[in-house]
Amino acid sequence: MHGALARLARSSPDHLVLQSSFTQLCVDSGYLWRDRLLGPVVTLRLFLLQILHGNTAITHLRHLSGISFAAASYCQARVRLPLAALQSLLEATVDSASRLIRANRLLGGRILYVDGSSFSMPDSKPLRDHFGLQRSQKPGVGYPVGKIMGLLDAATGLFVKVIAYSLFTHDMRGVIGVHPWLETGDILVGDRAFCSFAHFCLLSKAGVLGCFRLHQRRKTDRLGIVRWTKPAEQPAWMSAAQFDSLPSWIDVRLVKHRIDRRGFRTEVLFIATTLIGPQWSDQDVADLYCRRWEIETCFNHLKTTMKMNVLKCQSVEGVMKELCIYLLVYNLVRLQMLRWAMAAGVDVRRVSFIDAWRCLAAWALGLAGVDRLIVNPLRPGRSEPRAVRRRPKKYTLLMTPRSKWKHR
Repeated sequence: MHGALARLARSSPDHLVLQSSFTQLCVDSGYLWRDRLLGPVVTLRLFLLQILHGNTAITHLRHLSGISFAAASYCQARVRLPLAALQSLLEATVDSASRLIRANRLLGGRILYVDGSSFSMPDSKPLRDHFGLQRSQKPGVGYPVGKIMGLLDAATGLFVKVIAYSLFTHDMRGVIGVHPWLETGDILVGDRAFCSFAHFCLLSKAGVLGCFRLHQRRKTDRLGIVRWTKPAEQPAWMSAAQFDSLPSWIDVRLVKHRIDRRGFRTEVLFIATTLIGPQWSDQDVADLYCRRWEIETCFNHLKTTMKMNVLKCQSVEGVMKELCIYLLVYNLVRLQMLRWAMAAGVDVRRVSFIDAWRCLAAWALGLAGVDRLIVNPLRPGRSEPRAVRRRPKKYTLLMTPRSKWKHR
């Protein structure tokens, strides 16, 4: 038992989750605990180890860690972890990456991608009440589905901030929640859901530049700099005081970009941006927006590779902690990729995410791993069909609660 605890204490991923730092964060958050096997530090390391192995079962986690504990005891220990301390650890990874970028001067200002994605969770009453069910689903048949709004740093690949809310909340309500983490001079890049007069005005007031795909309801009569006027109706996601404070007009630049690549469904893009300066050519604006797809790849790493598409906790606070640990592990993986890419002199986007993830998983088990990560080859213009070859099993769909189905 003592050997397993010592190995778990030595295997802190990326040396960021240290006993002294997390202990102090727990104290700062007002959390008091007694000396026990599953204290806050050991519980955190077990939580990280669980997520590093695809959110594996607790019965499997016992064998991975070499520590014998009851599943109920581990769940209670996770409940006791303060969410504020976990969020502080997540912010520490972002600060570490920012210092690394500033020290090596890879990029100047921050370019941030924003987008939303969904996740599923168990069918418990607290989660149904908080996140809600899809309108087409019945209680006892479907599962609550939530949405996350992520703010991704283009230079580091780390998530600066992620908030969770109901699936039926408009994306504009979600993006307002990440505005406090924007800084003067940032460039926010997103899809057409975030392209509106009110959003551009709010960003300009904060000194933030925006670059979004033109909303489908906007007309594209002419390109270049155009003047958008204040709409007559107040947006549903905005308060009356905010709407009254908006200016009567704002200048926006419209750019047309044609995509001539196989596999792309869209052939012509219209981009709206407040990057009006002459240092930004139309091609620069188009290249900036086209890199927005990187956040979709990052969400795919989270939901498919790391299996965050379905969470396991049955309480709202538990879901928030589970999301926080997922993001902490993700940021630790990206931080390891960034450090290795800078040492090897390669683009961080070419470093294999799965290989870095497996490397951290090996370190968490106390294994040495390897000191060289896989670098993916350059494959410009690569296109793969979005289709599956293996046929799914033809099971009958469950249209009524399982108890009623078994009775029938």
